[in-house]
Amino acid sequence: MARILLRSAQDPAAVLPAAESLRRMGGNAGNLLYAHAVHRALSVAGTEVVAGAFDLEELDDPRAWAADVSSRYDRFVIPMSNAFRASFTDDLERLAAAVELLDIPVTVVGVGAQTTLEAIDGDGPLVMGRTGSARLPGARGASRHDAVVRRFVDAVLERSASIGVRGDLTRRYLVGLGVDPQRVDVIGCPSLFTWGPDLRVRQPQLPLLPDARISLNIDHRVDGVADLVEHNAARYPGLTVAVQDFRSMCAVVHGVDEFDMTRHDVRLPIHTGHPLYRERRMLFHPNPWGWIDTLGREDLVVGTRLHGNVAGILGGTPAHLLVHDSRTLELAEYHAIPSTRIDVLDGVPDVAELAARTDYERFHALQPERFATYLDFLRRNGLETVFDEGRDATAFDAAIARGRRVGPVRPSVTFLQKVRRRLARFRG
Repeated sequence: MARILLRSAQDPAAVLPAAESLRRMGGNAGNLLYAHAVHRALSVAGTEVVAGAFDLEELDDPRAWAADVSSRYDRFVIPMSNAFRASFTDDLERLAAAVELLDIPVTVVGVGAQTTLEAIDGDGPLVMGRTGSARLPGARGASRHDAVVRRFVDAVLERSASIGVRGDLTRRYLVGLGVDPQRVDVIGCPSLFTWGPDLRVRQPQLPLLPDARISLNIDHRVDGVADLVEHNAARYPGLTVAVQDFRSMCAVVHGVDEFDMTRHDVRLPIHTGHPLYRERRMLFHPNPWGWIDTLGREDLVVGTRLHGNVAGILGGTPAHLLVHDSRTLELAEYHAIPSTRIDVLDGVPDVAELAARTDYERFHALQPERFATYLDFLRRNGLETVFDEGRDATAFDAAIARGRRVGPVRPSVTFLQKVRRRLARFRG
C-alpha cells in the first residue's frame, strides 16, 4: 500500500472537543479547509494518506524527521496557502531545510504570494508583505525573503515535476525570481475543489431582508472592518460572526481575552466585552465539515477572509469576498468568486448591497475548467485521485459523516462574567 504524508493540522475524520480542535488548527480554522480538500482528493483505495507534519517548521534540526519520513512514506504532499509572505520567512526557511533532506517525491499544492493591492500595479519586482499592512519590508528584508522562497521552490522542484500556485500573481513572482515558468502551474486553491467539478452555489434571494441569516467573517488587521461589523450587526439581527483566528476563538471557547484591547478598536468582535459576544452571535466552528454544512443553511456569507467565504461556497451558499490584498484578489479573479475591492468602496458597505452584486454564473462556468487544470497538475506529479475513472470518495465521505453534524460553539456568558463587566464599566 502506498503511503502519503500530508502536511495538515488534523485528521479529516477526527471529531475533537472544541478546546482540542482549537489547539490543532495551526492558528486559523481556514487551514483545515484546503488541507482536507487535498486529503479527500488523494484518498484512493490502496493509498494511505496520513495527516501530520504541520509543526515541521518548528524543528531546529529536521534530520531525524527527514530520515524517518523517507523510510516510512512514499511521498510528502504539502497543501499551502499564503506561505510567500514576509511574516513567514523564518518558517519557510526551516521547511526548505527539511525538504532538502527528503529522499522521496514532494508535491506543493496551492501555495500563494501575499503583498498589498498597491504593490500589484507597480512595474518593479514584487515585494511580499503582511496581512492587513500597507508597509512592505525594506530592501534587505525583501532580498532575504526572496532568497528563502527560491530555496524552498528549488528544493521542491528537485523532488517534483512542478509546483502548484494559487494564481497568476504568484506565478509572476516566482518567474521574477528566476524559476522556470514551465514548472509553475496555476491551480487556484484546492479547497474550492473539495466536492469536484459540479459544485453549485445558490444565487442570493433579493432583496436581502432584515431577518436574513448572514455569516460575517473578518480579519481584525484589515482597515475598515470595525465599521463593517458595527453597521451591519445593528441592521441584521440574524447576522453572526464566524471567528477563525486563534485569539478570537479563545474568547468564544474559553471566555478569555487574548488581545490587548488598548491596541485595537473595541468595536471589533475579538473580545468578550463585545456586544456580539454577549448576544452569543460570535461563533466558533470546531469541525470544518460542520462549518460547511452550517453555512449551507445561511442566506449569505460575506467578509474579508478567503476560507470563511469558501466554507459558505462549499455549502452552496452565496458568498461575497471583500478583497484587501493580493492573495484575496488573485483567487477571486482565478475562481470568479463574487468580490469587491475594499480600496474602491465609497463608504461602509451594507450586506444587502453586496448581495445585490453577487452572481455565481461565471463561477459555475469556470469551475469544470479550473477543476480539470487542478487534476492535470496532480497527475503531472504522479498522484492518483478519487476523481479518476473507476475511483470514488465513498469511504472518505463515510468517515467524515460525524463531523458534518458538529455545530458551532457559542460563547457561554456566565453570571460572574456579567457582574465583572458591569463593575468594570462602573469603575470606568
